[in-house]
This record gives sequence, structure tokens and C-alpha cells, in this order.
Amino acid sequence: MAKTMYTEEDILKSKTPMEYIDRCLKSKVSWGEKSTLALLWQKKTGHTNNDIKYARNRHPYWKARKLEGNTERTRKRMATHKYMAEPKHMWSDSRIKKFLKLNHKINEKFIHRDWEIAQLMETTIAGVQAWRRKYNLIMKLFSKMHTRPAKRAEYIIPLMRSSETALRAELRDKNPAISNLLRKQRTRK
Repeated sequence: MAKTMYTEEDILKSKTPMEYIDRCLKSKVSWGEKSTLALLWQKKTGHTNNDIKYARNRHPYWKARKLEGNTERTRKRMATHKYMAEPKHMWSDSRIKKFLKLNHKINEKFIHRDWEIAQLMETTIAGVQAWRRKYNLIMKLFSKMHTRPAKRAEYIIPLMRSSETALRAELRDKNPAISNLLRKQRTRK
């Protein structure tokens, strides 16, 4: 079965952004003409440039193009940002405190990027991301348990030593061990 080659008129008759992207790919219209057609098609249909981008990002052809060389790029990035001096670190209380100082946000944006913290802490980006996930889970747990700020400071380091799985189970009320500990300590002075 031969591929259908679409003309400029066929492209302009597209009803959805996905159909528009598909017809553009299967046409012999030049890239410059396609940009002009995009403006005309948007005026005609009322769709926006963001609608076209959204459809393009989901089209199988463009998905495959974006993934080309993905493995090599990932390996290169990981090699570039590998700051570990030794194969495995034990995170001491002082290292956890240092991480907590570096892991602050201003206006919902982290002050330090993952790679910066990885460099300062001599670890990997994946390690920093895991610690950030743990920290976020602990903050959600504190919020759920209505833990006072003074007690948060007391329990943050022991909870950072907990596994991410245990913290997630705790949030879903499937493992009450941590909640029981916090409840007992809340009643003490």
C-alpha cells in the first residue's frame, strides 16, 4: 500500500492537531511553507501553537526521533555528574544535616540543583533525588500527623534513615510504626 502524499489543501482541511501533524509528515511541502500553513490552519480552526506542540510530542514519529541516542546521552550525563570518590557512602548525621541545609526552596524553586548538591556531597544525582523524595515524604508525614516544628527537627534525621518504601507505606496507613513513634513522643513534654 502506497503512502498518501498530502497537499497544502489537505493539510489545511485537518480537523485535529494530531491529524495536522500526521498530514504534514506525509506531505512534500517544504518546512518554510509548513510554518505558513500552520498559521493559516490555526486561524481557520482556532487551535493554538501549544495544541500543535502537544500533538507533535505524542506522535509516534516524533517520539521515536526524540528517543534516538537517548541511552548515549544518559550515560554521558551520568559520567559527567558522577562525583563519588568511593563506591558507597554511609550517610552520617552530619552528612544528612548538610543535605538538609542545601535542600531549601525559595519561591517553590530549589536554591541548589541536583548536580550542585551531588558535587558538594560527593555523591550521584540519583542519590540526591532519592534523598529529596525521602525528605518530601517525611514532610507530608509531619503534616499528616500535625507534628510541631520543634519535634520535626528532633525526628527528621532518624526518619531520613528510614527507607522510602516504609515512608510511603506509612503515608498510606499500611505501616503504623512511625506514626506510633510520633504519637507517643507528641504526648511527652
